[in-house]
Amino acid sequence: MDNNSELMDVEILGFKPNERVLLASMFKVSEMRTRAYREWQPSEKSRPDCVLIDIDDKEAKLRLDLASVRKKNSPIVTIGTITNQNANVDAHIQRPIRWAGILHTLDTVLGEIVETHSLTEPQAEEFSNRVNDLEIKQLDPWYDRNQPPKEFLTDAAVLVVDPDPVVSKFISTRLASSGYRVDHATTVTQATELIQVSRYNCIVLEMDLPDQDGIKFCKLIKQSPDKRRRTAIIILTANRNIVDRMRGSLAGCDAFLSKPVDPNNLLVTLEKFLPNWKKKSDSGI
Repeated sequence: MDNNSELMDVEILGFKPNERVLLASMFKVSEMRTRAYREWQPSEKSRPDCVLIDIDDKEAKLRLDLASVRKKNSPIVTIGTITNQNANVDAHIQRPIRWAGILHTLDTVLGEIVETHSLTEPQAEEFSNRVNDLEIKQLDPWYDRNQPPKEFLTDAAVLVVDPDPVVSKFISTRLASSGYRVDHATTVTQATELIQVSRYNCIVLEMDLPDQDGIKFCKLIKQSPDKRRRTAIIILTANRNIVDRMRGSLAGCDAFLSKPVDPNNLLVTLEKFLPNWKKKSDSGI
């Protein structure tokens, strides 16, 4: 952690083991920012700077009232499957847990939005790897690849919307061997034309495009009334701004990866949304 970073202690009450792993990884990512977080330990004499409570956990929920007594010293953030109506809570996050949403909320209740330091190229790559690992950990697969292949009338396909030919070539090469069709566009205009004539299982979308903001385009796709095939959207960007991750989440994107993206991480993310598929034969239509 940078010696110039502000260190904040967060008390964690409740949460499943896998969620605690996700929170610990999130704290590690925060070490590369101007404000870092760590889990507060009860043995420490000082009070925590913030309390994070899982209200779906019965024992943790019972301790919410105790934490409320300390509110003037420690802001309270709750997480649960339903909206929390407790007036003494500073913020509430609905499940499913998304690490970027928690980090953004902690930044907000503690008084400011905090971003990364100016990073060297190796540090930027390390930061990208950390946040991408976090992103992959929280993604639930859309299909059970252990089940028999799902049959489609048309090709299972991926659309890559990115001016970078390296990204497009990598995805094409890796997926072609599995029978997936990969189409390419460098602008929103080109992508829109392709979407009008084809359906895609997944769209890999650069956030910064020449003719339109990728996040706005993501929102348009997700609002489409065509529900014949569910389409996942993976946004790629070199931007490390946590607010943009929140914009992407609100627009409906299913994953948000930072560049530079490790090729294997990109492939693992794609596989979260692609079915184990086969095309229906003419006799089966």
